[in-house]
Amino acid sequence: MYIADGHCDALLQLWSDDEKTFAEGPTVSADSLQNGEVNAQVFAIFAPVYERRDDDFSIILRQVDAFHEKVKTNAQIEHKPAEELTDGTKTRAILALEGADAIGDDWMKWRLLKRLGVESVGLTWNEGNSLAAGCFEQNGNGLTNKGRAVVEWLKGEGMILDGAHLNEASFYESIERCGTFFVSHANVRGVHDHVRNLTDEQLKLIKKKEGLLGMTFFTSFINGTSEAGFADLARHIDYVAGLIGPEYIGLGSDFDGIPSPVTGLEGPQRLPALIDWLLQRYQEADVKRWAGENFKQFYNQHVQNNKDIMQRGRT
Repeated sequence: MYIADGHCDALLQLWSDDEKTFAEGPTVSADSLQNGEVNAQVFAIFAPVYERRDDDFSIILRQVDAFHEKVKTNAQIEHKPAEELTDGTKTRAILALEGADAIGDDWMKWRLLKRLGVESVGLTWNEGNSLAAGCFEQNGNGLTNKGRAVVEWLKGEGMILDGAHLNEASFYESIERCGTFFVSHANVRGVHDHVRNLTDEQLKLIKKKEGLLGMTFFTSFINGTSEAGFADLARHIDYVAGLIGPEYIGLGSDFDGIPSPVTGLEGPQRLPALIDWLLQRYQEADVKRWAGENFKQFYNQHVQNNKDIMQRGRT
């Protein structure tokens, strides 16, 4: 079964402790990915904006460097930006930026990050910044003029826009303006009313955009407590499948970025246990979709769309 995870913070852990190795260091490691039979893993680059540092871009570059020096060089990993996902025993790594305030509308920095392999971008974390309002801002603000320019640039460069941390105003404008759109790690307000979870209207727009929602394993988003089980996570899956269909659901663990994961989902090595549990309760075709087939189809369609656009531009 193809398994894909739309979000982890292993690079943050490797940057925080330079002595850590990817072989065994963070929760998402070469060993845990191999043991979990993970075919695709999105690695987020995140400068901790809550620390109010003035070297955020340097932190971003150091995490990119950790990816290229520690992750990409591991035998378990393959890194092929903008190429279609295929089955295999290795884990395909996809590089993403979570929060872009340190980049703003500096196009040199954007070009550099794309050349270094960044394929997906979230404009903000929970805060408001120079590009967009994050989900902790409920004052009606959305994208800024700089943010609109960045969204247009990302669309033109064939990069994915991640709406995971946007507030509703930023979300609605971004999904209308962008090219490929997904939400890498969130759950749904129809099950638990948390500001990081999505409304029914947002879910319907993801379907209209042919995007994807990565269900996250953070218990706070699942039921508002520090403990949750497989059944609690499944309630969110049921809700999304019932509202917009099973074709728009994936996984977005947030491993290495959350203090309390679902019990029994402490790392990628435990993903087969979740899949086995789901197989006992749902149709195999749906479980395959949620485990990774939906993500593979979403990503490969994105790659094909961009190839078609570039081909039309050359003719």
